[in-house]
Amino acid sequence: MRAKMARSRELIRKIDKGIMRLDQLPLWWVGAILAVAVFIPFFILGEGSVFPIHDQLDETIMAYVLNARHLWEKTAFFPELLGGIPVSGMQPSAVLFIPLYAVLPALTAFLIQYLIVFLAGFFGMYLCVKKLTGSSILAVMTGGLFCMLPFQPIYGLSVAGVPLLLWCFLCLYQEKHIVLSFLLILFFGLSTHLVLIGYAVLGFWALAIFIMLLRKKRNKWILFGFCWLTGIYLVVNHSLFLELVLGSAGYVSHREELVNEAAPFWSTVREVFINSAQHADSLHRYLILPILLMAAAGAAVYKKADNEWKKRYLWILAGLALLIGIAFFYGFCRWQPVVDFKNGCQGFLRYFQAERLYWLYPSLWYLEFALCLSLWWGRGTWQGFKLLVFFLLALPTLGEVKENSYFYLNVNQINNGSGITGYISWESYYAEDLMQLLEDEIGRDMKDYRVVHLGMSPAPALMHGFYTADGYSNNYPLTYKRRFRRVIEKELEKNPETAAYFDTWGSRCYLFNSCTGIAWMLGKDMGIVYQGLEIDTEALRKLECEYVFSAGAVENAEELGWKLRGYFETEKSYWGVWMYEL
Repeated sequence: MRAKMARSRELIRKIDKGIMRLDQLPLWWVGAILAVAVFIPFFILGEGSVFPIHDQLDETIMAYVLNARHLWEKTAFFPELLGGIPVSGMQPSAVLFIPLYAVLPALTAFLIQYLIVFLAGFFGMYLCVKKLTGSSILAVMTGGLFCMLPFQPIYGLSVAGVPLLLWCFLCLYQEKHIVLSFLLILFFGLSTHLVLIGYAVLGFWALAIFIMLLRKKRNKWILFGFCWLTGIYLVVNHSLFLELVLGSAGYVSHREELVNEAAPFWSTVREVFINSAQHADSLHRYLILPILLMAAAGAAVYKKADNEWKKRYLWILAGLALLIGIAFFYGFCRWQPVVDFKNGCQGFLRYFQAERLYWLYPSLWYLEFALCLSLWWGRGTWQGFKLLVFFLLALPTLGEVKENSYFYLNVNQINNGSGITGYISWESYYAEDLMQLLEDEIGRDMKDYRVVHLGMSPAPALMHGFYTADGYSNNYPLTYKRRFRRVIEKELEKNPETAAYFDTWGSRCYLFNSCTGIAWMLGKDMGIVYQGLEIDTEALRKLECEYVFSAGAVENAEELGWKLRGYFETEKSYWGVWMYEL
């Protein structure tokens, strides 16, 4: 019996020794292998690849496409969209990626952008966790989970790049890797946007400088890094700063009619704390209990721990306080008195979304998890058992991440196809073959006329090269919104909810109506028929619009003064288009 126990202890010792030896090796290469595996489905599917469409393929990508088309032109307007939209109305989230869309097909550019975001997410988290914990295994585990989150790559590094910036900050604090850190800060600044995440990271950086000054600690590199990132944002967003400081936009934005909506305070705080919010899916809800349990267990052994352990534990408590604070801040920003104040303001204060601080959530939750694991890692024996426990703690989140990842979407698409999955592929959404049929049917230079859409997104037409009277933009002239409203005024009177959607937000400037409301994704198999439409055709003509691409037949087209040019669809297109000439 004693011999067996001795052999068991020796085996455990060897396992522990092997694991800890592995833990000290550089394991960054795992990220490269993971990237290859994740992107294989995209190479298999090609244009059949699947991506979330909302706010990505139907809007934000067009900011890159339009800027790329006019990259070398000195123009104040992009003529393709909304009758000619000011350049400031279609600012991309990451200017670094514009050249990709100028020299490559849109899908290729998008996939390269996603690959960069994916790798930045993994390596940023890997480097950050490695520096904070000294563990390669924890770094790989956390980095692998983090980079698989369903980030929308169209927003660049605004979510995925936060750990990379934190690593740069830590390096500057320790006065290490100075040149590399400044180059990566430049990369971050060009791959993010000030109003998406820039204000948040600059705010926390400034807070860190203030704390250092209070503690009488001097570090010139931290100060230079802050000035460097601020300068990058000033250059990239110079038009925004001129608009804010000098009021030089040259037009009144439709956002002046934006009505912010309030939400119940406590339920909002709870929802954000558990699930995060729009465009920052952290899928962290199954991490909350393990983090709280490990933090509570840490409190029980705090007094007996060494100084390094205590310091890390205090960072964990600070992280929890920050995570809770962000949820409360979001609830505060959506609180009725605050919303009433914002709605009474004009300009930037009215529409700036300060609550977007929650975009830090994905990074903070996974860093918090890694730090909690590090409290129990690498100390004493049973490292193999601890690793198994860590895996079990992460398993529910791993399942959640897997089922929501782009990898899973596309593997499912390969195995089952759209007929079963219901997914809309890049090819079927943009329907280039269908758009070409429509262009050929019209037979005129696309610059000489405009089209408008009924029940379908304008993005496919824009991607093809059509000029549209409608469109999706978060900053276009208020005068155009009011002109467009005359077109659908009678339809809005029939449906107060649709009217409220257009009047109090209005970023989607579409042909909303009483038949299909605010729907813009009506496919060819839905059998849509529009009855009794009251569209002001003359007001539409004044917007230089000559053709309507409709997702359904319009029964009173002749009464409206619309002439049917035909019905068009292709085998692979999501859309079926009834084309009418005004």
